[in-house]
Amino acid sequence: MKIQFDIPPGSAQEANGLPVRYAAAKRQVPRWRWYLLLAMVLAAPAYLLMRFAIAYWWETAPGFVVTEQVAVGVHTSGRVARIVAVGETVPAGQPVMVLEPPTAAGAPASTALAAPLAAATDPAVAQAVAQGQAARLAGLKEAERLALRQAALHQERVRTMEGLRLQGAATRQELDGVRLQAMQAQAGVDRARAERAETAAQVARDRALAQAALRAQSPMPLASPGAPGTNAGTGPLAAGAALPSPDVVAPFDATVVRQLVRRGEWVVPGTDVAVLQGRGAPMVHAYVLPNEARYAQVGRQASLQFMDGGRIRAEVVGVVAEAERLPAERVSPLSPRMPSIVVRLRPLEPLPAAYRIHQLPLDVRFDWVWSGF
Repeated sequence: MKIQFDIPPGSAQEANGLPVRYAAAKRQVPRWRWYLLLAMVLAAPAYLLMRFAIAYWWETAPGFVVTEQVAVGVHTSGRVARIVAVGETVPAGQPVMVLEPPTAAGAPASTALAAPLAAATDPAVAQAVAQGQAARLAGLKEAERLALRQAALHQERVRTMEGLRLQGAATRQELDGVRLQAMQAQAGVDRARAERAETAAQVARDRALAQAALRAQSPMPLASPGAPGTNAGTGPLAAGAALPSPDVVAPFDATVVRQLVRRGEWVVPGTDVAVLQGRGAPMVHAYVLPNEARYAQVGRQASLQFMDGGRIRAEVVGVVAEAERLPAERVSPLSPRMPSIVVRLRPLEPLPAAYRIHQLPLDVRFDWVWSGF
């Protein structure tokens, strides 16, 4: 047995019989501070757990607001006399832009009618002009026919490439390249048709101006002033009123969202002058991954979540018949752009004016459904 020579302390205030003077004890820390510290430590795991639960129970897909938007252009040459300002509403059939014809761009009526009068009064000149116009129309018609054949060949290539794509013998990029060539060929057909129509309209205008010039030189008036169906002026004014209008009209009730030309600019056929946005209810296009195809069904409910925190309920009304890749701006650089199902949704309530923006990005959160449905 080991002998202990140290005397155990009698109290905490002494050691080996000597008193020990301890410093004064610190004040007690309130309990709520410990709770605050615990909440700060658990905030990050709780946030991650909540995000995991939301991603597991609700499917969120990137989407865009899509409005009825179209660019309108001119079919004749001239100078812009007036164009509707951005933000103004234009009813269907009303002019968006008033075009000043070339014959009224500064030359007097006598100068504008001099060439048509010479062509109308001189048989040789009239025959030469007619032959030139006929040759040009024939050439444009042949160019349109060749463009149609080229477009048909490209469409045949597209069908062939689609068959190879189904068999796994062609890639998606090759199919997209062939489709792009087909669209370019169709654009060539449209240009050829527009040029032929413009030339035919120009021929008709020249003939009308020639007839107006002859009536202007005739000593007998066409009709008495104030007669029904005529202008209370001379023959050239009446003929000029019968010419086709070069104005650009709105195809539907729309709002001008962008001007592509300015007043006083000279425009040529095929030039886009303004971008119009329809007054109808906008739609929302969402990109759903193929493994979540159960959400891409008509009647599914979802919530449209805008970047500023706004939320609006929506319903699936249709599915696009062709898969598309996710937009690059909505995908992380480290994530692949997977082909997705494009779902069309209709908001259940009118969108505010702040959200009626074409291609406005948003998130679409679908209501959760069972995998078997």
